[in-house]
Amino acid sequence: MKNILAEIEDDIVDIKTKNFQYTSTKIVPSRHDNNLTFERGVDKLGKEIETCVLNVDIRNSVELSRKHHTQTMGRIYTAFSKSMLKIAKHHKGFVRNIIGDRVMIVFPSDDCFTNAVDCAVSIYHISHFIIHKVFSDVEFKCGIGIDYGLLKVVKVGLHRRGAEGFDNKNLVWIGYPANIASRLTDVANKSVNNTKIKVKYYPTNFSHLFPPIGMFGQFSRSSEKPYSDIPREDLLTNEEFAKRLSFYDTLGISYSGGKLIRFDKIESKTDFPPILMTAKVFTGYKASNSTRNDITNNYWKKIDNHNIKNVDVDVYGGTVNWKI
Repeated sequence: MKNILAEIEDDIVDIKTKNFQYTSTKIVPSRHDNNLTFERGVDKLGKEIETCVLNVDIRNSVELSRKHHTQTMGRIYTAFSKSMLKIAKHHKGFVRNIIGDRVMIVFPSDDCFTNAVDCAVSIYHISHFIIHKVFSDVEFKCGIGIDYGLLKVVKVGLHRRGAEGFDNKNLVWIGYPANIASRLTDVANKSVNNTKIKVKYYPTNFSHLFPPIGMFGQFSRSSEKPYSDIPREDLLTNEEFAKRLSFYDTLGISYSGGKLIRFDKIESKTDFPPILMTAKVFTGYKASNSTRNDITNNYWKKIDNHNIKNVDVDVYGGTVNWKI
């Protein structure tokens, strides 16, 4: 244990102290790319690509596995993965991660908006009209998320000879777009409950906290009330509400905005369509395909107040398939 832990510590120090050098590309890197390195003792070579990344995930896979026979789920996972590999290639994309029931597809920079959205439409078509038809006793659904931006790619792993060589190497995709596409996939084709807390309170009158100065440089008593007479309302998430509450032995529960009047839980639900994309993707796709019927017929809708975790940009979505 002492030797292996010391070796791993040396690896970590090496990674921290050596530089990472990135070259720009429009081609999706693979783990066999000789310009991606993880050698020890030298600067690491990576690549960066500005493009679209798509994630697709099977909905309710845990529940499906609990409900259906292992053999059935094995067939579904095999059908799903093979379909994703084929449809990604058809739309000029490259599968770069398959983790259980989630697949990540990256597209070359050229025409990436069109290729990514077309691929998403094909994936929905396959899941809804083909897999769902063949496995008619299984409620099979997918969620798809797409984002666009700069991705940095580094190779991780170890040099191994023989059969283990391939399994000990992989690519890591670093960048905001990969995370955002994953967040969109998390909620696509789902009904998400949104709990908000409506807080009614009298706002603090801050002028009361700073009394006027008298003639001889002394503070005089403020004539201002500690709280406004006009109530205000805040609509907060559970976490935001909790952060604004404090408890004191003498005062009891205190609200940071002022004097608390009451609070109520507000329940709502958002039904997300199966395909979600950020505004960057939608804008790029629309600019390249202004005459397509999905654009002229407004099939893609902006998702108002989407409240998707870590996503602070506009999101568009739709339930779109091919007319065959």
